[in-house]
Amino acid sequence: MKELLKTVFYDKHVSLGAQMVEFGGWDMPVQYPSGIVQEHLSTRKKAGLFDVSHMGRFIVSGEGALDFLQHVLTNNAAAIEVEEGQYTMIPNQTGGAIDDAYLYRFVEDEYLLVVNAANREKDWKHLMTFKDQFGRVNLEDRTMELTMLSLQGSRTKQILLDIMDSGQLPEPIRNALSTVSINGQQVLVARTGYTGEPICFELFIKRQDALKIWDQLLEKGAAPIGLGARDTLRLEAGLPLYGHELGLDPEETEIPIFACSLARVAVSFSPLRRFCGQEAFMEAIRGFQANYRP
Repeated sequence: MKELLKTVFYDKHVSLGAQMVEFGGWDMPVQYPSGIVQEHLSTRKKAGLFDVSHMGRFIVSGEGALDFLQHVLTNNAAAIEVEEGQYTMIPNQTGGAIDDAYLYRFVEDEYLLVVNAANREKDWKHLMTFKDQFGRVNLEDRTMELTMLSLQGSRTKQILLDIMDSGQLPEPIRNALSTVSINGQQVLVARTGYTGEPICFELFIKRQDALKIWDQLLEKGAAPIGLGARDTLRLEAGLPLYGHELGLDPEETEIPIFACSLARVAVSFSPLRRFCGQEAFMEAIRGFQANYRP
């Protein structure tokens, strides 16, 4: 049996009394002693802190990076400027999703692609099959070197301001990005999250700096939240989860991407590019239009 991976925060979870479970090949906290309901409410009313370092993090760079992303993702990567992000999907040739993902552009010459933990190896192999078709494209898996925390809820802005040395938080627009300093170290901050909270941040932190920042966030009032409440929060917000609302259904039939309501913001049919499986997407739309009866 393959040994479960552990995030840098594993010992913190155990010391806080978390119930640990297998998730996507990782040993992760499903809940803490307060329980899922209280963790859900803590996020909605105050501030919840989630270890999401099990998510895959790929860096894409090189002169062919944009053309590569335009082919392997459904959204229009050319539309995001520096310090912007976008929700997107990794499509297959038949109109389904290999995964859903988030694309971030913190700096001019590289992109950060965040994918689901259980799909990281599958996504990597898929992306690598297209890598050499677009000139010089550098694809790096930074999952182990770059940790990821999610801070969600109404009090999160003040908590971050209290521990920052310098920089500006990305606001007030969702998907805005910025770089700040905490303890003299660079931290990448995104106005994104998986809870539906209007005040939401996700932090990308070098592994060696992560534990101290985790402690500071808890000291300032954030509550640790496990995977259980993460699921109830995303359900309440109507957000999809790969393996449930995306991927394959219980009968192992592929779920079309446009069965997901968020496809409206995750798929772009810009005439300036053509993504993998686009014709299958268009055919599905034409079929729906032909059979639709208001």
